[in-house]
Amino acid sequence: MSDGFQLNLGPLRSDKKLTLHTHHAARVWHGRPAGEGKNGIIGLSGFVALMNKITRMAERDDPYADLWMIQIQEKLESSKSELEDIKARLDQSMSRLPEALSVGENVNVHPVTLPVFINSPFGFLAVYLLITYDDIVRRLLLAHHTALMGRRDMEIWINAGGKVNRP
Repeated sequence: MSDGFQLNLGPLRSDKKLTLHTHHAARVWHGRPAGEGKNGIIGLSGFVALMNKITRMAERDDPYADLWMIQIQEKLESSKSELEDIKARLDQSMSRLPEALSVGENVNVHPVTLPVFINSPFGFLAVYLLITYDDIVRRLLLAHHTALMGRRDMEIWINAGGKVNRP
C-alpha cells in the first residue's frame, strides 16, 4: 500500500566506546610497531579495520573474503574457548579466598576509553574477547595481590591470554 509519501532517512549511527582497565589489554588493542629488529604485531584496532574491509568484500561475493571470514570465525571460536579455560582455572584459584575476607572488584581509577568504529560482527566478537581478557588480567592481578597466586603463575596466565587475543 503506497500513499505517495517518501521518507528520506539517513543511516543509523551509534556512539561506541571501549573502556580498558589494564595496560595489558591496551597493548593488545594498539599492537606493536616494527622496529629495532622486532616484527610489528597488528593490534586489535588494526584487526577491526581489516575485518571491516573483509566484510565489505564478502558482501560483494569475493570468494577470498569468504575464505578469510571462515578462518577468522574459527580463530575467534578457539580464542573464546581458550579464554574460558583460563577464566575457569582463575575462578578455582579465587575460590580459595577466605569467606571472612571481602575483596571488591579490581578496577582502574583512570581507565582508558577509546572510540570504536566497527562494521562487522566478527569485529565486535574480537572486542568482546579483549574485554574478557581485560577482566581476566584484573582478576589475575588481584589474585596475586591477595597472595592466591605467585608472580610467575600470574605472568604465565597473563601472557597466555594475550597470545589468545592476537589476531
